[in-house]
Amino acid sequence: MNTRLLRASVAACAVVLLASACGSTGAGGAARTEGAKSNFSTAQPTTAPGNGPLSDLAWSGDYRAPYSEDPVKTADYPEETILGNVCEPLIRVAADYSMHPGIAASWSQPDPKHVVVQLDPRATFSDGKPVTADDVVYSLQRNLDPAVASNYTDSYNDVDTIAASGPGQVTISLTKPDYIFVRNLGILGAAVVEKAFATKAGADFGTADTGVVCTGPYTVQSFDGTNQMVLKKNPAYWDPSHAGKADTVTFKFLADPSALANALSSGSLQGAFDLQTSTIAQLSKAAAGKLYIGGAGSTTQNVDLIVSSFSGGLADARTRQALSMAIDRAGIAKAIYAGAADPLYAVAGPGFWLGGPAAPTYQAAYDQLAKAPDLAGAGKLVQQAGATGKQVTLAYAAGTPSQAQLAQVLQQTGQSIGLNIKIVGLPDQQYGSLFTDPKARAAYDGFLTINYLEFPEAASMYASYGTASGVQNFNGYANPAVQSALDAAQATNDPTARAEQVLKAQAVLGQDLPWIPIVQPRALLFQNKAVTGAPLTFSYMDNAWATAVGAP
Repeated sequence: MNTRLLRASVAACAVVLLASACGSTGAGGAARTEGAKSNFSTAQPTTAPGNGPLSDLAWSGDYRAPYSEDPVKTADYPEETILGNVCEPLIRVAADYSMHPGIAASWSQPDPKHVVVQLDPRATFSDGKPVTADDVVYSLQRNLDPAVASNYTDSYNDVDTIAASGPGQVTISLTKPDYIFVRNLGILGAAVVEKAFATKAGADFGTADTGVVCTGPYTVQSFDGTNQMVLKKNPAYWDPSHAGKADTVTFKFLADPSALANALSSGSLQGAFDLQTSTIAQLSKAAAGKLYIGGAGSTTQNVDLIVSSFSGGLADARTRQALSMAIDRAGIAKAIYAGAADPLYAVAGPGFWLGGPAAPTYQAAYDQLAKAPDLAGAGKLVQQAGATGKQVTLAYAAGTPSQAQLAQVLQQTGQSIGLNIKIVGLPDQQYGSLFTDPKARAAYDGFLTINYLEFPEAASMYASYGTASGVQNFNGYANPAVQSALDAAQATNDPTARAEQVLKAQAVLGQDLPWIPIVQPRALLFQNKAVTGAPLTFSYMDNAWATAVGAP
């Protein structure tokens, strides 16, 4: 689970609007947002297939260079956009988030506390050595080693043991029933590295000078640590059916959105994910390619207000309820994120379940939450809580235009219901400390965030901040009813029955509001007309998406 600041700002109309890229077959996708129209089947969550070879694919690597080539060191956009092409997770994940054989030729869960993985005997590392069960055990156990400091440690909270259990077979034993854990085998926390190389490299594993040895369709050809990383096609990749089409993939790192938009417009870069919406006006008119905005639910991202403490201006649940009740989510989505976000009425919104087997169950409950702002009712709640005129201090990332605009809207919203909201813009480094340092959070009642999960699972999103062991439980929130429901969801294999448990937790979280949902961003993609095949969902995170991109 990862949190980083949102860098979107404002959208334009002259774009290709796509229906839900999560495979929704109902009317809950783009039809729920005024003006959004579909021009492709919801069963097709990518651009047109890339068929032809490319000598080089030039792509945005996001706002900075990766801190390391080690797949578990940092869970953030640059690393997760790039490293899945080099270090494959055990299970391959498609653009619609479905799970498919990869290094793991098959997997099964014979009982609620054991996951058994059978390896593909063809799988080899980039140096030609075969992937063994010992390599897989070592790779997964790195998440449990404090010396490694994996950013995916929380995904392994319920793991008891990881052991080779037969030729090419690995068994993961869990401390409690868990039918959700297997999804973690499709993200970078389950990337397989060569044990012999990693142990020999020691602390240098993943540095620009030492690099990594993994199984992916690409290897790192060069990396200057700052401006550019070049991947080269692995000519001996073990699975020819998923080999790359580009001989090299060059990632460049442009922090300035205007510079990125210019590079895409000129054709010096051929594609980008995670675009700021401030670039949409320019990119929608770019002759070099096409800008895509995904439909509702096309990402597993959410923009929220995290309550820092239950002892300050937001201590009373009625005050939190009042602020949430007063927020004009539809207005915010239109004015600040126009065309690139949707109102969010629960933290685990449509991106976490649209297109899934339990979507009707989730949709029915979600529809009940979609209400217009009620300023009169919110004002009464503030009065009942004795909070009229009390100061509420909210922090945001000062370098992110959309966060600054959103903070101002929340300030005005608070004033309209009797709350004195003070907003404080923080430099990026100081803002980042809010997620790691309790002392940094102590000065604020809440702070804005964009949050994401690499796969669509509402139970995991809620567990991250609504349970005692949640990696994003920044405020010490605890409610036995939430914990019980999410434990039950985790132990339930049937998706609809699991959803019913998740919705029990959602109902309580919606009253307690340790996090207040605001909007859910849509997927953004720019693709040069000389290439095609990139996904239109958030699935590019942690996966070898570059292999699908080729000439039209």
